[in-house]
Amino acid sequence: MSVTNGLFFKESPTLRSILKYISEKDLSAGDKLPTEREMMKIVGVGRNSLREALKSLEAIGVVEIRQGSGIYLLKDGLEPGEHSVLWLSVHKTEIFNMITVREALDLRAIDLIPESQYEEIRRQLKDCVAEAGRTDLTNEKMLQHDLLFHNIIRQAAGNELLTNICVALTGGIYDERKVLFNQPERVKQSLREHLEIANAFGSGDIHQVKQAYAAHLASTRTAIELTS
Repeated sequence: MSVTNGLFFKESPTLRSILKYISEKDLSAGDKLPTEREMMKIVGVGRNSLREALKSLEAIGVVEIRQGSGIYLLKDGLEPGEHSVLWLSVHKTEIFNMITVREALDLRAIDLIPESQYEEIRRQLKDCVAEAGRTDLTNEKMLQHDLLFHNIIRQAAGNELLTNICVALTGGIYDERKVLFNQPERVKQSLREHLEIANAFGSGDIHQVKQAYAAHLASTRTAIELTS
């Protein structure tokens, strides 16, 4: 069970499929969805599963089921920050794919960093975390910190093309961070993990650096799973 706007609803693959259909068809508020029989074929589920998912969406004001008339969309363009659980549910596979690619590139960037730079990188990363910790982080400020932190590592690799690709991929999952950084505990956890990465550079051991970095992204994946 998930919670949004104080309401409990049962998030399911059927619910995600309905939202994906709405997104792909670019439906707008007020549009009528296909009939229940047609939706069963589109989503590939039975009547009970479909009705349960539709009731969940109706409970949080995404659709309205009008007896004798049909199913109508009340909200379109679900955005991160508004019904974040739904947004992550729709985009979770896409986000995970981008995180996987970004992880491979960031780990390659770490491979390219000379060990002679580790101590300086550690200093820069710790300063970055300390600066973030001195402020009451808003969502936007935490997003800025996250980008700055990871770019310190990427730029140290000395490969401009790799850095640009990583930055572009980060932009692709920027909305995912908006959702996660709405959660105060996730902000604290990310800062702790950033500090662990900084300390790993202080060890001078590339394997510890990679392990800390991979653990950070694994934690991000877990946070997405728990949120969605």
